[in-house]
Amino acid sequence: MSSANIRQSYKGSQLGIVIGIDVGTTFSGVSYAILRPGQVPDVLPVTRFSGGSTDVHKIPSVIFYDDKLAIKAIGPSTTVDSVLEDAEDHGWFKSRHFKMHLRPRGMALKTNGLDIGDLPPGKSAEEVMGDFLHYLFVETASYIQESHADGADLWSQVKDRVNFVLGHPNGWTGREQQRYRNSAILGGLIPDAVEGRKRVKFVTEGEASALACLSGGLSPGCLEVGFRFVIADAGGGTLDISSYEVTKPSPMELRQCAPSDCRFAGSVFVDRNGLELLKRKLRNSSYDYDEVLEGLINDEFERKTKREFAGDTEYGLLKVGDRRVMDDNLGIRGGFLRLNRDELSECFSMSVTEALDSIRSQIAVIRRNKEAISVWLVGGFASSPYLLKRLNDSLEPEGVSIQRPDTSLEKAVANGAVLHFLDKWVTSRVCPASYGSTCLIPFNTFLSDHRQHGDLIQTGKGGPCIGPVFDCIVEKGVPIEEAKTFKKPYTKEFFFKSMAARFTIKIFAYDGDLPVPTWFEENKHKFRTLCKIEADLSDVCTEPSPRSSILDYFLGRKPEAFWKANFEIELTFGTTELEARIKWEANGKTKYGPVSIVYPE
Repeated sequence: MSSANIRQSYKGSQLGIVIGIDVGTTFSGVSYAILRPGQVPDVLPVTRFSGGSTDVHKIPSVIFYDDKLAIKAIGPSTTVDSVLEDAEDHGWFKSRHFKMHLRPRGMALKTNGLDIGDLPPGKSAEEVMGDFLHYLFVETASYIQESHADGADLWSQVKDRVNFVLGHPNGWTGREQQRYRNSAILGGLIPDAVEGRKRVKFVTEGEASALACLSGGLSPGCLEVGFRFVIADAGGGTLDISSYEVTKPSPMELRQCAPSDCRFAGSVFVDRNGLELLKRKLRNSSYDYDEVLEGLINDEFERKTKREFAGDTEYGLLKVGDRRVMDDNLGIRGGFLRLNRDELSECFSMSVTEALDSIRSQIAVIRRNKEAISVWLVGGFASSPYLLKRLNDSLEPEGVSIQRPDTSLEKAVANGAVLHFLDKWVTSRVCPASYGSTCLIPFNTFLSDHRQHGDLIQTGKGGPCIGPVFDCIVEKGVPIEEAKTFKKPYTKEFFFKSMAARFTIKIFAYDGDLPVPTWFEENKHKFRTLCKIEADLSDVCTEPSPRSSILDYFLGRKPEAFWKANFEIELTFGTTELEARIKWEANGKTKYGPVSIVYPE
């Protein structure tokens, strides 16, 4: 089934462009689609970048800065020999793995020992990412103008309303998305304005990969209602594992089956283990220098040895010199260092173990009876024959088939990001955590749990209250339709109307197992602040209360509040980004107002 058969024509009324960007830990790629009203858009990759060769889908996620923080090389030019010599001669700062500096706070201790490197002195993670996004944007603009007959005219019409979809690891949520969007602003992709920010959307790498696989032409027999599959996106830094079910084959609709998973166990960890291996094998030799060993990893191990190793030969070869280089003590013959099968297998061990554990966890949730399950392996690391073999050997006896779909493994996320904008195939997602706020509840003396927390009793307007308790809005693991909203009613009282302009409420997340703890204070360490919702309630406030006055307030007469606001906060958790607004009734009409969602720094 070709993508044209399951994709719909563009319903917009004006010419446009959507750009999908996949900034990976080690390599990055871009795809785009030209939106012509009434036509089915084609998803096209950017295959030419300045400073590198043509017909490439991915480029290194690397930037060289000088001591004044000027960019001296970026992307493909960072692998050119003359550039590497200049970098060493002039002491340029090499920034790589910068994407990992945007990771969620909870992942701070879960990088499995990888040294992600420092940021350039004086540069934040958002600024470095902004520099790289700027480069990708400029290169994409040039590519579009040069690759299409009407490219220059097309770009002049749409350049100020380009839509962007940024792919990110499964574990990222609002805080990381906020930082990523700020990078897009710093990179000049969008202006720092409400309308500009709306032009940046997000999609998880797992979901983007699923869309790319389906669009790439899987067997029509697979696409029956109820067909379930697992996507294993094996990238440079992370393994992103997700599962979906087909709920409608034409037009395509999917639902997420289980909370997605994200593990720091991508191909860079194989490189790290390879470096440790070389340090042991080449200790006290002429190769035993950090820059030499890292050069061997970057130039030979990563590009050849790791990618060719399948585990079916007694050893692998790592080129360390020309054919005349021989050293029997080190195991070097004809310029190649021999690495035996067990040594190379150990380099992959942690990544394989994490992948198997994550895939099995997804299957445990989605499998019905003993049905066969398909796992689609995508991402740059998916090209490893050893990873494929180990997954197959371990999972095939369990009724699980590992497949590498007939689509470019490296451009799956960038293509899928564009498809996310075009087709909206995923209509239901699983809530990754339990979300809610805190509140007071009426004290009930007949409940032993209330009596045991007597120190939390407070005097309330309608009688004694107790709390704070966690008021759960939606629980972890619940499937949520994309259009479903969760409403939370509030009544707020203010002595001065100006106070209504600064209403704030915190939304907390609980990542643990159910049930969610009730008593907030004693379980505070189990919760994290997801965000603050800020709103101006000035228009929501009713007329001043006739039962009291400001004078009562100053005289200490305990008056009723002078202003009252009755409203609801509507929250949408089913999309790829949290959305919210306020709702209230006025003169028999329903009104809506904006809110600001502020994530912790």
